[in-house]
Amino acid sequence: MTDSELLRSFLAVYRAGSVTEAAVHRGISQPAVSQQLAALERIAGARLFIRGPGGVTPTQRGRELYARAAGPVEALEQVLGELRGSAEVPPRRPVRLGSSPEYFAAVLLPRLAELDLPVTAAFGNDESLLALLDHGELDLAVTSTTPARRSMRATPIGARRFSLAAAPGALPPGPLGSVPELADWLMTQPWVSYSLELPITRRFWQSVLGRPFTMRPRLVAPDLRAVLRAVELGIGVSLLPAFVCAEPLAEGRIVEPYPVTDLIPEEPWFACTRPGEPQPAGVSTLLAALTGRE
Repeated sequence: MTDSELLRSFLAVYRAGSVTEAAVHRGISQPAVSQQLAALERIAGARLFIRGPGGVTPTQRGRELYARAAGPVEALEQVLGELRGSAEVPPRRPVRLGSSPEYFAAVLLPRLAELDLPVTAAFGNDESLLALLDHGELDLAVTSTTPARRSMRATPIGARRFSLAAAPGALPPGPLGSVPELADWLMTQPWVSYSLELPITRRFWQSVLGRPFTMRPRLVAPDLRAVLRAVELGIGVSLLPAFVCAEPLAEGRIVEPYPVTDLIPEEPWFACTRPGEPQPAGVSTLLAALTGRE
């Protein structure tokens, strides 16, 4: 057993988060992978993973080793594959991409459909995605906030705009002709929201409608798809990202009581990465697609 085999098993465990799954990927037994990890930990003089019922979590020493070893081992695999013939070139490592599930489905998937790129997706809020990126468990995270750590880079990839959404049957008999009329009507409507904090909603009421948001939401659901469905069912009115509203608006499942998109400041989107870390080649390809660069 060579030291390179130890590193190959280490990388497999790191990426799978499981000794069992790593063994399947490597085509060897689980005890063999465990023995190789133990041997590598003896060489390193430190634990590389913390074992738990749900799998393994890399330690700081493990993350440091991954950052140093991933690129060279992948380069070695590429060279060996080329020597053996193109039929045996190892498959490309998927880009580990994180975003909200709604943004992934509405925006990222259409762009990925145009790329020949293996991807493994992870979903969460900005805080959890940036933590995964910081721990080396993501290659790229799409967020609406910039990371606090200087070790991460945030590249602007667009802006988030918002639309006011309601069920067709919820509209008043006549059109709403002004912002004050809209404010009066909204005061009579139940509200559906993504969170209790409602930062965007409160800013909308204060800056656009000129009134504080004092209503108690009828429904709070931490999933924009659930909020959209609640609006469709007439449970309440909501302020939603335009990318969530585009298709149901076009199909007539929801309506805009009043055009407010241009009245609300845009919120930026960022593609966050860790420069200097070993990355699959697909990261630069994906980043170029998200920024519109060829």
